[in-house]
Amino acid sequence: MPTPNVFDVIVVYNSKTAISASTKSQDVITPFKDNSSYNKAYGYFLKVCHAQHLTASFTTSSDIVGPGKFKSYWTYSDKIWTKHHSRCQTGQIFSKFSPTTIEGKRLRKLLFSSENVKPFNNLKVFELFFDKQKTYDQLSTHAIPTIALPSSSLFDIRQTCDKLANIMGTHPHSDDFSDSIIMKDRYGAGGKNIYKFKSTDTISISTIAAKNPTLSFIIQPFAKFDKGYSFNKLASATDIRLIYLNGLIISCYLRIAKSGDYRCNQHQGGSMQYISVDQIPKAILVKAKQIMQTLDKRSSLFTLDFIISNSGRPYFLEGNTGPGLNWDPDDQTDKLEAKKLITLIVKELSDRVVASRSN
Repeated sequence: MPTPNVFDVIVVYNSKTAISASTKSQDVITPFKDNSSYNKAYGYFLKVCHAQHLTASFTTSSDIVGPGKFKSYWTYSDKIWTKHHSRCQTGQIFSKFSPTTIEGKRLRKLLFSSENVKPFNNLKVFELFFDKQKTYDQLSTHAIPTIALPSSSLFDIRQTCDKLANIMGTHPHSDDFSDSIIMKDRYGAGGKNIYKFKSTDTISISTIAAKNPTLSFIIQPFAKFDKGYSFNKLASATDIRLIYLNGLIISCYLRIAKSGDYRCNQHQGGSMQYISVDQIPKAILVKAKQIMQTLDKRSSLFTLDFIISNSGRPYFLEGNTGPGLNWDPDDQTDKLEAKKLITLIVKELSDRVVASRSN
């Protein structure tokens, strides 16, 4: 068998979104089909790696064949993506791969099955933020009450809703919440599979859960936050995202829901506004510091998302170890901030590669 090409860094993307370089289709010339923003962003990622004297490539979860090993890969040079139908390997993985299936979990376990293969993110932090129930269990003093639905059966859902109602009955700030329930994909992202119901509408909750048998759901009380935070004197449903690298805030921005909606994600029609650290409400900075002390994981990239209730109290929504690195082509500020984030990530990767060479 030919010796695999060894790279300093390999980016591994979920194969549900990115296309394997092993494809035989001549029409596939980039790793992301019909998504120029992602192709440009990850092309820029590999370009910055080259500028930092790192050899780097891009591959997908379906290409995993061993610890740090892949059956095919993409490279990027002079604004052109090139497919390579040959094996490659690395000791440094930048992963954009969060599996929920048995096969996906097996591949991720295989990918990191050698101590010589290092993930960019701390695996314990990844596992904590990947599971919304686990996030709440560890950070419950900062977060909105969360309970996992055991099944889609009406009996189980009624019991779970009763349990949530009992928790809210003793919650010190129950006035921050309405009589509605939010149901979310326990392992989801991007604002997908989020539903809002009246707390008594257990039949609808059961119906939606039954229509999505491959998903696991959690329920939460709906926080009243449409007037809790105002930007430029305009109050709207807004969440505040802090991006951390090595324990420091390196970027922060607002995600503002479109009129009449409560979902702040851009994928759901929300808008983005970058802000400076001194524009972050002090109550959120205090809450974020407390969470960071609990995590005590400095060598990781992750985000912390918060809302402010209408009474002015901060709540931790969720964490994310895979913030998007692409940008809105029509937003120059977003492009510059995304490129800044990529540059900082690659600088950290470079430091790790240099350290590994000296060991």
